This record gives sequence, structure tokens and C-alpha cells, in this order.
Amino acid sequence: MFEKTQPLLRSLCIAILAGLLLVAPTSAQATKQQPSASDRINRATKQMQSKQLYKLQYKLKKGETIRFTTEQSVATKFSMAGELEESSSRSLSAKTWKVVNVDRLGQITFSLALDSINMWQKTGEGDPIAYDSTKDKEVPDEYSTVADSVGKTLAIFTVSPAGKVINRKSNMRENNFGVGKVTIPLPEQPIPIGYQWNVPTLIQATDDHDKNIQLKARVNYELDKVTEHTAYIRFRTEVLTPVTSEKVKSTIMQKMTKGEIAFDMQAGRPKIKVVRWNEKAQGFEGPDSFLEYVGKMSERLVADTPAGSGPQTAALAPIKEAVAKKPVEIKTRDGQPVLRK
Repeated sequence: MFEKTQPLLRSLCIAILAGLLLVAPTSAQATKQQPSASDRINRATKQMQSKQLYKLQYKLKKGETIRFTTEQSVATKFSMAGELEESSSRSLSAKTWKVVNVDRLGQITFSLALDSINMWQKTGEGDPIAYDSTKDKEVPDEYSTVADSVGKTLAIFTVSPAGKVINRKSNMRENNFGVGKVTIPLPEQPIPIGYQWNVPTLIQATDDHDKNIQLKARVNYELDKVTEHTAYIRFRTEVLTPVTSEKVKSTIMQKMTKGEIAFDMQAGRPKIKVVRWNEKAQGFEGPDSFLEYVGKMSERLVADTPAGSGPQTAALAPIKEAVAKKPVEIKTRDGQPVLRK
């Protein structure tokens, strides 16, 4: 009997084994493709956030005093005819917004004042030049203009809840160093994560014939994410006019920015704004000319500062990475020599 059933059992075992071999990979593959609980939660969270809308707007209050500290740094390398010159600068400043009025439309009027500055710069092999408004009595010529502004109201702005500048009163010229306006332009309507908006602008440049030209550009903003009532916004400058000249490129380096903003949606104001520069131009004044511009600006909200006590700036030391208060002066072969003190 056993001898008769042995071939049958053998065939059955082979069939079962074959079935297991065929089924096992399919089960393993199904198990492998099955997302984990955390993956499912993350996916559901992203889907919810993609549908959720967020309202970004300024919510300053009349009588409120808001303080910011700004750290700016820049480093440049300039090479021509085999000669290399490096320069770097760094500045720390404290400024104050005083909210004068908020009307029934939510339009905010505030004054901007410079509380203190601490500046340092070095060019080539020359001696560093430094100035600290909190302790230095003598002001270097390089910093005389900005030093005269310390402790004074620089401008009075009226802005909409969306950050649009409606009015500006100031005796000072408004320079465009690529860091944007005093406020951040925000969409009028609620927006989802991933939403992008653009602000058109014009950039002044110099062409190959040393003529002033204007380039069409825009600043692109994107709502990257929202975490604990903080909206994180990315931005970058985009030049729309085609730029094929290295000379033109060398004159717009300070306008080519990108960075991030952390905006407090509950308090209705930015907490942190970071702007970066990293540009190079090769052959803008002959094939051997080269210019590199690397910079960073960090602006931070000072929390819980008692009225009348501005934050003090810290001592500065030379740093390799360094944003200058004035544009980089592009030298040419026919230009006059620059005198250093």
C-alpha cells in the first residue's frame, strides 16, 4: 500500500512546494508594498495641508514698538591682469518700528529708526576700518553718512495688511540692494502650501558700452510649509530680460538674491528673513577679469524687548564669509586708480 501511495505523495509534495514557491514571492511583494503607519500618516497630512488655505497678513497694533537686529556680510574677489584683490565687510545693526496708527481698513503707519550700528571692512592688504556707534566717538569717513542716521527716524511708511507699501515719507534716497522693501508682499487671498506669487521689478544695469539699461525682473515667492502657526516662504530674484553679457551680469550681482522667510501668522509679522548672494562673472573687462560676490543678510525679530532699550551690537571680528551698504565698485582697465587710506 505504501509503495503505491509513495508516487502520489511525492507528486503532491512537489505540487505543494511549487505552489508555495509561486505564492511566496507574491505575498512578500505585497508585504513590501504595504506602506507603514507613519508613511500613511505623513501622506494624509500632506494631502490635508495641500487642501488647507492659510491667510498671511500683517497685524501690527497702534502704539506697538517692534525691534529687529540685522547682520549683513559680504566677501568679494576681483582679479584682472594677474592681480587679485579681496575685500570683506560685516555690519550689525538694530532698528525699531513704532506703530503710529492702524486705520479701519487695517492699513498700518509706522516709523523706522536706526538704533545702533557696528561696522567693519577690509580691502586687500590695507588695515581694517571699524566703527561702533555705541562707544566710538570718532567716525571714519567711510561710515559718516550712516553714522549720522543713528538715533533718527529714517522714514515713515504706510502699508496694507498684505504688506504693500502705500506711502513712504523720507528725506533719504531708497536704494535697491536686492533685499526687498521694508515689508514682505503677501497675497491678498488665503493660499495653499506650494502657492507661488510674483512681484515685478526693474533692475538697473550697465551694458558693454557703459550705458545704463533696465532689465525686467521679478521676485518669485512660494509658501513652502506651515508649522506651528509659522509660514515658511522661499523667494528668489528672476531676471526676465535675457542676459548674455558678463559685463551686465557683473553690475547686477547685488540684485540676484534668494532666501527664506519665517512669518508668524498669529502675530502677523516676520520672525526671520535670510537673504543670500552667490554670483560670479568671468571676462566682463577682458578675458582675464573675474569677479565673485558672496553675501548674506539675516534679519531677526527681537522678542520681549522693554520699551526704550534697544539691543546692543556685539564686537566684530574679521570673517572670511561676508552685505555691503554700497554697491561693489567695478574697476575697468581705463579707470582711475583707487586711493586707499
